[in-house]
Amino acid sequence: MGVLSKIEVEQRLLKVVRCECDLENVRLVRAKEEVAAQEAKVAAGESARDELDAAKSALAQLTEAAQAAAAKRERAELETAETNLRRQEKLLKLGSAHKSDVDRAQQKLAELKAQKN
Repeated sequence: MGVLSKIEVEQRLLKVVRCECDLENVRLVRAKEEVAAQEAKVAAGESARDELDAAKSALAQLTEAAQAAAAKRERAELETAETNLRRQEKLLKLGSAHKSDVDRAQQKLAELKAQKN
């Protein structure tokens, strides 16, 4: 597999991880809305408490899933930045990259590490 193909695969995998994270966040928002709707129905006497409990249980599961997806996204972005930095350093040694490319890769990695902490 060529270098460009590897880069494309890495970028697409990162895009998939980002989409999964976005999907889990949308599901979480929807679950929060459902809990709020069920709470309103219970308060108005239109719904049983069991339905609210089920919605809260689903919310708890989706919260965990969203947190796991966010952690996976952070790891994937960090790994991609580290890989890019190594690649840029190798290309610089071979004379196929500029020092500014390495500097940008280092800056991106530093930003991601700072966000994590």
